[in-house]
Amino acid sequence: MRAAYIVLLGLFMAILFLLSCQHEIQWPKSTVTIPPPDTSKTTTPPPALPPPVIGSSCSPDTVYFTNTILPLLTSNCAMSGCHNGLSGGDAGQYTLNTYAGIMKIVKPGNPGGSKLVSVISGGSMPPRGHTPISADQLTAIKTWITQGALNNTCNSTTCDTANVTYAATITSILQNNCTGCHSGTAASGGGVDLSSYAKVLTQVQNGKLWGDVSHSIGYNAMPLGGASLSACDLNMINSWIKKGAPNN
Repeated sequence: MRAAYIVLLGLFMAILFLLSCQHEIQWPKSTVTIPPPDTSKTTTPPPALPPPVIGSSCSPDTVYFTNTILPLLTSNCAMSGCHNGLSGGDAGQYTLNTYAGIMKIVKPGNPGGSKLVSVISGGSMPPRGHTPISADQLTAIKTWITQGALNNTCNSTTCDTANVTYAATITSILQNNCTGCHSGTAASGGGVDLSSYAKVLTQVQNGKLWGDVSHSIGYNAMPLGGASLSACDLNMINSWIKKGAPNN
């Protein structure tokens, strides 16, 4: 009896000892080695184009891309079916209504080595049937390239709307922005021709000239695919029309 009691007491003490113990699970240490990143296949992105240079005012000695070069090339080279990057266009795989596209055929500081100048001087662009780029316009392109072919723009601090004339003001605006498409035997855009006073007056009288360039509802926003005319250009056209669109 005594022996049985001793055995039971021993079992009870053993159970108490086991319950009082706290065992932590020992996980095996990881043997997986994470390799360093492979940089041998890292590609270097192409250099970004310089950001636009925005001047506070326009200098008469500087040719500005946004104010002069872009509208000139958009009108004369990026018309429907040509270098505009649109379906059915992009002739010769060049897009000439963006700075990036134009810079593919321009060598900054070197107009003589720029394909843009050579194709214009050689008569390849604009194509036959379109009004050729004038000597003054070509000079502006060469000057812009000589000055570094910058993506620059400026805001004119003065806009003389009191002395607007058709010969000196309106024709200049139309030649730089519109007549590349709207002139000659290849006049596009619904057959609109803006190469003479009589033809411009027709578009004034039917409301299309102002409706299109001001991007009014119900009209075709012009220049097609390009930026809107500057506020000064719009104000001068509007002033001229309000005065009766004289042939002055």
